[in-house]
Amino acid sequence: MTKRRQQVWRVWVPTALLLWLLGGWGPRLLLAAPAAPEPTAAALPLTQHKDLGAVRLTVTAERQQLSLTDPLKLTLTLTAPPDLRVTLPEVPKALGPFTVLQHHTTGPLALAPQAQQWQREYSLTATAGGSLVIPPLTVQIQEGESRQELTTEPLSITVTALVPADADPSAPKDIAGPVALAQRGLPSWAWWSSGALALLGLLAAAWWWYRHRQRAVTVVLQQRPAHALALAALAHLQRQDLIGQERIEAFYLRLSSIVRRYVELRFGLRAPEQTTEEFLNAVLTTGGLIAAHQELLESFLQHCDLVKFARHQPRPADMEEAFDRAKNFVESTADMEVLVTVPASGEALL
Repeated sequence: MTKRRQQVWRVWVPTALLLWLLGGWGPRLLLAAPAAPEPTAAALPLTQHKDLGAVRLTVTAERQQLSLTDPLKLTLTLTAPPDLRVTLPEVPKALGPFTVLQHHTTGPLALAPQAQQWQREYSLTATAGGSLVIPPLTVQIQEGESRQELTTEPLSITVTALVPADADPSAPKDIAGPVALAQRGLPSWAWWSSGALALLGLLAAAWWWYRHRQRAVTVVLQQRPAHALALAALAHLQRQDLIGQERIEAFYLRLSSIVRRYVELRFGLRAPEQTTEEFLNAVLTTGGLIAAHQELLESFLQHCDLVKFARHQPRPADMEEAFDRAKNFVESTADMEVLVTVPASGEALL
């Protein structure tokens, strides 16, 4: 097949298939789509500004005309210098013939070094139809001992009733004539084809999820001695070279965590959840092999606490010595019969 024939095959076959699925309705639907109507003046917001020096008060009604069941959003915005003290109006249960359903206040929000903004949004609903008025809103502004007020003008909102004023509910109405049913945009076979494709897609996604889940839950476990896990964690810490990077706090946090976690796995003490004092008391109470290392553990943990809580700055030689103490403690308390279940893949670290 020549290169030109391949290009024709790639372009025209998908196009023909798409037109076949749509059954010729796509272009007709696009041509018949009505243009979006332009908003009328009654649907535009109603905005009012009031200024007092560097202070600006703005009140905006979401629209100028609405039906009796529609909510109305009213926004009050105040911009003022940060050295002025402002007080927004109290929130009543009603603003004239409008009931306050809910309100939300934000601010002060820094707009610029010399300007801050407060904003309050009201959600209102009309209690009657006709030409209704939202009463003025007053904001108090205080500069030192001087106090002034800034008040908006009333806002006129037209509310249309659900039933015309001249309607006669008792008058009988004629039965409406028959209405032709609109034809569906696509033939029935196209809907069946779309449903079949969607079902195949769902089945493919379910199969992929099942296989992925099977691979995710298949984890091979093994048992390793607790001291082997601790020595592997110490070796990993040494390879990180936190001492050479002078990351003192990170080094001691990791080192003490390895030792405490090892004590928990090896001797059954809840070391990671205890303070140093609680841990040392538990060591003395337990007795046995770990009690013989009580002085070593006390010196090691107190040295770590000085770094973590007292901001002690040890020398690199002191950090090496602390590492060697931790390693010697693990090696001297090793027991091949104390096993821990861990994943077999990868290097298991505490």
